[in-house]
Amino acid sequence: MLLADMPAEDLRRLLIALAEEEHPRQRQAFLDRLRHHCAEPGASDALPSDLRALGVRLARLQAELHEIAEAELQDWWDDEETCGPFQALMPEVFGLLDEAAECLRQGNAQAARDTYASIWQMLDIENDYGHCPCLEEVDDAVAREHAARYLRAVLLTTPPEQQVATMLQAAGEVRFSGIVSRPESRYCTLREIAGVELEPLTGWEGFLDALVQGLGNPRSSLEEMWLREALARRQGIAGIARMARQAGARMPRLWLDWVRAAVRQRDPDQAAAIWREARHHFPRGAGIWRALADSILTVFPAHSVLDGEAIAFEALLANPVGHRLLTLYEAFKEAELREQRLREAALWLSEAARTGKPPVPAALAGSEAHAAVSDHDRDLMTPSRFERWAPLAVMAWWLVGEGQRAKALVSARDQAVGWSLGDSPRWALFACLPTVLTGRPASAIGPASHAVWQRLADAGSHYLDESPLAGASSHDREALPAADRLSHALVDAGQRYPLSVQEPPAWLEWLCDTATERCHAIVSNRHRNAYDRAATCIAVCVETASAMGKAAVGRALLCRVRQRYPRHTAFQRALDHVA
Repeated sequence: MLLADMPAEDLRRLLIALAEEEHPRQRQAFLDRLRHHCAEPGASDALPSDLRALGVRLARLQAELHEIAEAELQDWWDDEETCGPFQALMPEVFGLLDEAAECLRQGNAQAARDTYASIWQMLDIENDYGHCPCLEEVDDAVAREHAARYLRAVLLTTPPEQQVATMLQAAGEVRFSGIVSRPESRYCTLREIAGVELEPLTGWEGFLDALVQGLGNPRSSLEEMWLREALARRQGIAGIARMARQAGARMPRLWLDWVRAAVRQRDPDQAAAIWREARHHFPRGAGIWRALADSILTVFPAHSVLDGEAIAFEALLANPVGHRLLTLYEAFKEAELREQRLREAALWLSEAARTGKPPVPAALAGSEAHAAVSDHDRDLMTPSRFERWAPLAVMAWWLVGEGQRAKALVSARDQAVGWSLGDSPRWALFACLPTVLTGRPASAIGPASHAVWQRLADAGSHYLDESPLAGASSHDREALPAADRLSHALVDAGQRYPLSVQEPPAWLEWLCDTATERCHAIVSNRHRNAYDRAATCIAVCVETASAMGKAAVGRALLCRVRQRYPRHTAFQRALDHVA
């Protein structure tokens, strides 16, 4: 239908453009497919070979699969290869799936449904080693398309009054392995079912209305996902708002849908109002605050949104990573208000680090804090039990000039090793000090200091992987990566809250002692894979001392470390590399 009115010359240019978009290695295969369809102009309009013959092929495939399942393994298969010895029959499985798809396109929905159902039953055949004919392992995208076509066939062959129950059962039978908290990775969405073919589905709107009417109290993640989709399609933002208010904390994803609908309408005030209403239902520290902030603040800057500072604040507590601390810092135009919020965040994060759990008083837990939480919503409803509270508390304290309170987070149990987990306050303090002591952003101190700072600022976040924009200067703050902007914020804090005259030498001594202790813990225990990290810590001290005008301190430290481990040649090479 898309090409029905296209002139021949435009169609020719379209085919050329499609061929050019193919990778050179794949272009010949594309042209071969095109020639095949041109050589058999009537092939696509023909029904699959005789349905009786199709049934014979299905029976033969089932027998071969059972034979493989009962046979002894002749070859060695990797444990992660789900198909194992069934791999040889997967081309025939996909060939029969294509036959079922052709039945559906030609209007024989019942034949398509029966063929798909037979094939999906065969996918449960398994040998004693756990191998089975797994569609996902071969081609996940194609497998999902066939599942969506099967559900179309089920819908077309089911009486309207039975469609909801029958479709839910069928969708459960063709589910995929996926992430529990992402139902769309496990089940076909309504959008996939409607869009897998160009032909509109007869009775689709009636089916959506039946879903909305019949699934007011969903009992599974599939039912909830389809309800939310149908609600958005048939009733829009008004229907989502009504259902979200009725469900409260029972359906947190409805609140996300509501906010995202407001954002799509370019209405930040409505999005902020929804966020405020959600505060009556969800506890502080719950994952939903992270998701709501991402929906709003990735489109509208925090300083331009009503309650943008509060949105950024709650997101930081729910998911303490560097870019959220930066978002909170940049949300304020007045320094006094910024300091007040940062102190509040630092206190909350420090208490969470001390107790090992988010401090959620009953007053902040919301009226529905103890409502039943389903597995697929647990990440949104409950506060996390492991977060990088301590490192973020260290950074927050430095942003308000409270270095001693940052140091107080470092306990005797906080060793100079094990920093790779990203939850060590000693690691965070070590990474912050070069900027604090020199008054320069980490990128201007040296490569080692910059690398250590980036690992801290980027820990736990996939938002900070971006590279600096081409041509950006250090004065163009908005064009810098988030980690570098956070380093500049630390420089600004150092100017607002300068250290006393006695503090820098003591902090530099602590920095050198920590690097020495880390080297000893790594090198004396021969953790060769970590030699480069130990050497980098020494380089950080050398760079910091040099930038402070005390290069002799750095040289003396490097000399002592070299002399302490003269026979550890691999470590000496690591020192040579960073020095």
